[in-house]
Amino acid sequence: MIKPRRRWLALPAALVLALPVTACDSAGDPAPAANQPAATSAPPSVAVPGDTGLYFYPPVEGATLEYALGGVVSGTNAVTVDRVTDGADGRVVTVTEKGSGAAAEREFVTGPAGGLAVDIGAFGASAAGLTVRGTGEDVVVPPVADLAAGKKGTGSTSVEVTGPGLEGEHKVTYTVTGAGIETVTVPAGTAEAYAISLDLDLGEGFAGVTEASGRFWLKPGFGLVKQEVTISGLTLTTELAKSSVPL
Repeated sequence: MIKPRRRWLALPAALVLALPVTACDSAGDPAPAANQPAATSAPPSVAVPGDTGLYFYPPVEGATLEYALGGVVSGTNAVTVDRVTDGADGRVVTVTEKGSGAAAEREFVTGPAGGLAVDIGAFGASAAGLTVRGTGEDVVVPPVADLAAGKKGTGSTSVEVTGPGLEGEHKVTYTVTGAGIETVTVPAGTAEAYAISLDLDLGEGFAGVTEASGRFWLKPGFGLVKQEVTISGLTLTTELAKSSVPL
C-alpha cells in the first residue's frame, strides 16, 4: 500500500492536473580559447528507458519538459526531473514543477508491475490564493495489462484546501478506467499513448462542485503527453510542447 505523502502543493490559478517541464545534463565541452566567445548548443537528448511501465514524467534524471496550457487558462508549466530512485514500492521519480505560482517538489511512483501512484493533490481545483495538499493515500493507476483486461482502479483519499471560504479537509473517491492506445499529436510530436479516464467524487465538494473528471494520455516508459481536466463545466488542457527526452 502506498503511504500518504503529506506536503504542500502550490497550484496555478486554475483547474490543475499536475504538469511538467524538465532539464537535461549538458556534455562537458572543451573550454573556448582565450578571448573567444563560448559556443552555445542545445543540451543532448537522453533516451528514456525502454519499458512498458506507466510514468507521469520520464524516469531520466536531469530531463526537462515544457507543457502548454489551454482552455480556461494559458501559459506553460515546466518540470525538471531531480532524481530517480528504486525502492521497495517501485521506481520513484522526484520532480520540481514550476508554473505561474511557486515551484513545488512532487513524487510519482511506478510499481514493479508497471502501475502508477499519483498524489491526489494533483487533481485539486485551485484558484488565486488557494493551496491544495494531499492528506490521504495516492491515486493508484493499474498497469496497462490490467487496464486492457478491464480492471479499474478505485479508492478513497482526501485533500486539504486552504483559501477563502474553502478551508478544511475533503474526502475524495476516485475511479480510474483504461481507454486503450490512441495516437496523440501535440506540439512536441506524435505518440502512441495509453488513454486513461479519471472520475472524482468530491463528496461535499469544493464551493458547490461535487464531481470532476479527467482524461490523460500516458506513453508507457515515458509519461504524460496530454491531459484534459474538467470541473464544473470548465476545462483545462495540457500538451507536451518540448522535451529533452525523445517522445
